[in-house]
Amino acid sequence: MKEELASFYQIFTTTKEAIERFMDMLDPVIEHAKDDHERLYYHHIYEEEEQRLSRLDVLIPLISRFQTEQNGNAFSPSNNTFNRLLQELNLEKFGLHNFIEHVDLALFAFTDEERQTLLKQLRVDAYEGYQYVKEKLAKINKRFDHDYEDPHAHHDEKHDHLAAVPDASTQKPQAKKRKGFTVGSLIQ
Repeated sequence: MKEELASFYQIFTTTKEAIERFMDMLDPVIEHAKDDHERLYYHHIYEEEEQRLSRLDVLIPLISRFQTEQNGNAFSPSNNTFNRLLQELNLEKFGLHNFIEHVDLALFAFTDEERQTLLKQLRVDAYEGYQYVKEKLAKINKRFDHDYEDPHAHHDEKHDHLAAVPDASTQKPQAKKRKGFTVGSLIQ
């Protein structure tokens, strides 16, 4: 468990820095939004990431505490602090998932090279961290709860929808299909 904790610590401290950079990028967009819709859209994302920062301010010291823990019973399901650690880790797994989606949304909106470069790097790092956290937490949860099933596993059953980095340049607006009569529909 010590090895996983060291990796979790690295992933979540890196994620915290990434969120701060992402929020710094969103700040002027919110401030200079062209309309209320744009302001609300980015403000909503900003607030979600702001909440994550406050959760990471709890999680990172908690991980650090367990990294230095010498007591073998520290990693016991009967230890309330350990249970809290597992809960926080599971919550932040979902937070990483959301962060990737927030970055994906930004990739569609911010097409200039500077922001695209930053967002793509944030996304690559977050996705790698997410995959590691997801895999390790599944094993840890299974170790302590033999009947454990990931409540979000259905998202990846058919394919990992987060695997591909979105490319706004390949997205074409879809034309609205008009419903109307066709020769075939009139015959029936």
